[in-house]
Amino acid sequence: MRHVQNILKIIFSLGLLGYLVYRAEPARLISVLSNITEKDGVAFLVAAFLLMLLAVFFLALRWRVLLKSYGFHLKTSQLFGFYLIGMFFNNFLPTSIGGDIMRIYKLISATDDRTSAFASVIIERLMGIAATLLMSIFALIYISQQFHDNRLLIVAVVMFLAIMVFFTLILRDRSFNIILKIFDRFTIFRIGQKFNKLFEAIHLFQEKRMVLMEVFMLSFISQFFIVSMNYLVAVAFSIPVSFGYLLMVVPISFVLTMLPSINGIGIRDLGFVGLLAQVGISTAEALTLSFLNLIIPMVISTAGGLLFMLQKNKAIPGGENVFDAKI
Repeated sequence: MRHVQNILKIIFSLGLLGYLVYRAEPARLISVLSNITEKDGVAFLVAAFLLMLLAVFFLALRWRVLLKSYGFHLKTSQLFGFYLIGMFFNNFLPTSIGGDIMRIYKLISATDDRTSAFASVIIERLMGIAATLLMSIFALIYISQQFHDNRLLIVAVVMFLAIMVFFTLILRDRSFNIILKIFDRFTIFRIGQKFNKLFEAIHLFQEKRMVLMEVFMLSFISQFFIVSMNYLVAVAFSIPVSFGYLLMVVPISFVLTMLPSINGIGIRDLGFVGLLAQVGISTAEALTLSFLNLIIPMVISTAGGLLFMLQKNKAIPGGENVFDAKI
């Protein structure tokens, strides 16, 4: 059943992308891409790659802040490498969860602590999503007034509130104890026990809420660099869009990529085309910007693939697979 779902995602993503390319007219798309040769376009594109690397660096720094709370003092450079490896596997797996699994695998190998590995990735992932959702909510409030359609705003608000409620319930003693008792009832395959260990690892931050705030702020910084990367790409290809408008477009497009797809292909493109059309950007120009949002991380992630192959893949202690590891 899972294979069928993945095939349907691939068909949907590629079909939507094909439709958008057809609508943009390949000749116009090539014309926009040729603008790279004008006005120091290559230099701006190189700068965009560097900003993306800087965004990943802050993500690694965010992860390091969390791990320090668990007593692990890994180097930011090591976690940066783990992030690149995760990005590499995101290129081929149906969702970004595949990349997270690889990061968890590498972290377990480095720390021999399954629970902290799972919990740290879950926390930073949720905090990153929450920060981006908050940016998109402010953007969507403005967009909704213009387009008289608040459906996406409602989705973003509900998702943001769900994450906030999750952390509130886990960090408060009374609700936390109730959750533990509920999950204690799930004894099959020790599912309840595994989840409770994760909840306990997250509950640790009850006394370290400033750490969570720091993680939240680092997520904002990383997202800011991603928006800046988009702006430099726009300059490189002579696409006339303002930095301020991209501050709205990029987070909103992120919300769209959470819909079922392969690495956001098709969904992200639709978001860029629809939103940028409102300020007079052609479909070909919007697709160029969207394509580079896929291509730049993909090119950077090849370093992660190379790193993964060069490293002596130390097995998870105990010889267990990460999917079967006892947390």
